[in-house]
Amino acid sequence: MKNSTVKRKIREAVDELAGRIIALNKSIFDNPETCFKERESVKLITSQLRAESFEITAPFAGVKTAFKAVSREKPAKPKIALIAEYDALPELGHACGHSMIAASAFGAAAAIKRAVGDHPGELLVIGTPAEEGGGGKIKMIKNSGFKGVDAALMAHPSNKTRVVARMYAISHLQLTFLGKAAHAAAFPDKGVNALDAGVLFYNGISAMRQQLNGQARIHGIFTHGGDAPNIIPEKVVMDFYVRALDRKYFETLIKKVAQCARGAAKAVGCKVKIKKIGHTYDPFYPSYPIGNAFRANMKTLNIAEDRFGETEEIGSSDIGALSLVTPTLHPEYAVGKKTDINHSRDFLKAVVSPKGTAAMLAMTKALAMTTYDLMTDAKLLSEAKDMFLKQRKRMG
Repeated sequence: MKNSTVKRKIREAVDELAGRIIALNKSIFDNPETCFKERESVKLITSQLRAESFEITAPFAGVKTAFKAVSREKPAKPKIALIAEYDALPELGHACGHSMIAASAFGAAAAIKRAVGDHPGELLVIGTPAEEGGGGKIKMIKNSGFKGVDAALMAHPSNKTRVVARMYAISHLQLTFLGKAAHAAAFPDKGVNALDAGVLFYNGISAMRQQLNGQARIHGIFTHGGDAPNIIPEKVVMDFYVRALDRKYFETLIKKVAQCARGAAKAVGCKVKIKKIGHTYDPFYPSYPIGNAFRANMKTLNIAEDRFGETEEIGSSDIGALSLVTPTLHPEYAVGKKTDINHSRDFLKAVVSPKGTAAMLAMTKALAMTTYDLMTDAKLLSEAKDMFLKQRKRMG
């Protein structure tokens, strides 16, 4: 069967599955579950995959709300993984559209299985919980959850359509300045003001930003600034995020932030404790060869790509860790207006809007077609692996 014929059948299969893809998105959307609590979401997704004769392993890779669904043929290579995310945000629910990511991963996998039948290799859907700060993929990688996977891809809803984008490494630092309490009016000379140290640190970071290389971000807040105006603050707590695109620069930046904190503490005469919270996320390195294939499939579908640079309007994700394990693609697609940005209530509405739903179905087709390319085009997969190895070598 010609490649063009198979891809037409894949698109037709997505159309046949459209009702179930939309319903799955809505079901997950209506039942938002945060980091590592996505039990019902896993049931919803795996029940749909099981109905398409995928073998399910859940829990998976040492994570209770992770799963693996596999359709295996001989030979069992290549192994191509569609990534599903399904955790929600506290208070805002699925305002990052992870319900769509899961629904499109199911739809793409099911469409390939229906259209191709005896497909080559292993077709995987790997469910990865807790992207929103929990580092689900990082834990799964440590437990060999992606061992042997030749390439991975997913599609993320956004306010723009862009095939290739970088993402920052990120580390969450908590800084606790410790001084000495005293009556602020009667005995001001007896106290050591931890808030002064915190303010000095904050201003020091603000000054440091002038010398950042343009591919880094530092931002933070005071979470505890004292207990009462007439008590010299003895404890001040601050939370800061440090981000950078380059791993080595990222590590240097964290050292500079720590140096700034110690300098502020020393200037005031108090102590500072620096604690890393949660997982450090690696920068994301996209696979350009897979991106080119994805872009070609988008063209077939008449999906236009917005004019955005690959480092414009970017954030951080635990998929960065996966991009250090196997060639990975993480395209974005617009589900609403340009002003409907992720993690907003407007975006939440767009996730289940007619426009958003139509975009999800179109991107499911592109996702399925590109996955099929990776399963059948040895040259494409070889190019993706070669670039991946070169990227790793440059990182040292």
